Amino acid sequence: MQVGEFNFSPGWVPTLTTLALLPILVLLGVWQLGRAAEKQNMRENYERRIDTAPVALDAASWKAMAQAKGATGLAYTRINSSGLFLGAQQYLLDNRVHNGVAGFEVLTPFDLEGGDLKVLINRGWIPLPDRRDRLPQLSTPGGRVKISGMIDLEREALPLLGASGYEQTDWPKIVQRVELEQMMSQLGSTLIPIVVLLDREAPGGFVREWKAHYGFPPSRHQGYALQWFSLALALLVLYVVVNLKRVGDG
Repeated sequence: MQVGEFNFSPGWVPTLTTLALLPILVLLGVWQLGRAAEKQNMRENYERRIDTAPVALDAASWKAMAQAKGATGLAYTRINSSGLFLGAQQYLLDNRVHNGVAGFEVLTPFDLEGGDLKVLINRGWIPLPDRRDRLPQLSTPGGRVKISGMIDLEREALPLLGASGYEQTDWPKIVQRVELEQMMSQLGSTLIPIVVLLDREAPGGFVREWKAHYGFPPSRHQGYALQWFSLALALLVLYVVVNLKRVGDG
C-alpha cells in the first residue's frame, strides 16, 4: 500500500507478532485501570464507614449480613458483639512490625452468641520475646465479654518461602499468614470469612493502630496501566516504521 512517497508493505511475521501482542498489552492496561477503580472504591468505603454507627454481629445477624452484601461488601463495617474469647487456641501472625520493632499480631477465635459460629479477632500487636525460641505470654479475658471493632477481609495470601506454621502442635501457633480453612480444621468449628480488628477501647487487646489495607494505591495501578498502554503504542509505531519504506529505496 502506497502512502505519498512511502510504501507500506508489512511481512507476515511482524504482522502476526503485532496482532498477537497488541491486544494483550491493551488488555493488561485495561485490567490495571480496573484494579485502580477497585482500590479507589475500597478507600471510599473505608472513609465512609469508619465513622458510622456499629452493627450488632452474632450468628443470626451474620447470616443476614452475608446474604445481603456478601463478605466482600462488608469491608470496614464497624461491629459490636458479645461472646467468649477462646484463649486456649490462638495464632501469632509473624513478621509484623510496629515503630521499627518486630513482633506478632495476636489472632484469637471468638465464640459468637446465637449459634455455632466463631470469628477471628485480631487483638493487636505485641513485641517479640527476648529470645526467638520463647513464646509470649498472652493474657485473654475470661467469661463473656462485649467487644467492638471493624471488619477486615482476609488479605491476599503472599507466597510462602518456608513452612506456614500450621503444622505446629503447640499453642499458640506462629503462622505466616491467615488461612481460614486450616484454622477451621484445627479449631473444629466454623469461622466466618472475616477478621475483626479490635477497637482500641475494647477489652483484651494489645497495641492497636489500624490502617486500611489496600495493597497498591490506585495511583500505582494507573501508572502500570500507562506503562502497558505506552508499550502497546510503541509496538504499533515500531510496526509501522519498520514496514514503511520510501518509494524507490532498496
